[in-house]
Amino acid sequence: MAKKTENPEEAFRPDEAARSAAAPEREDVSRAQIWAFWGVVALAVITARALNYLLPGVSESVIERWVMLGFGACMGMFLLKLK
Repeated sequence: MAKKTENPEEAFRPDEAARSAAAPEREDVSRAQIWAFWGVVALAVITARALNYLLPGVSESVIERWVMLGFGACMGMFLLKLK
C-alpha cells in the first residue's frame, strides 16, 4: 500500500522520474527562431526561382546545387546557434 502524502504533487511518479532521467530539459524555441528558419527556406526557394529566370542558359541542376549549398550552410549555422 502506498504512503499518503499531504501534498499530492510531491508524490513519487515513476514515469516522470524515468522521463527526466532519460531526456535532458529542452529549451523552448522562440518565435524569432521559427521565423528565421522559415525565412531561410523561403529565401532559398525565391533565390532558386530568380536564378532560374535570370540565367536561362544554366541548367536547373547546377542552380539547385548552388542554392542548396547555401541553404545547407545557413542550416548548419542555425543548428550550431541552437546548440
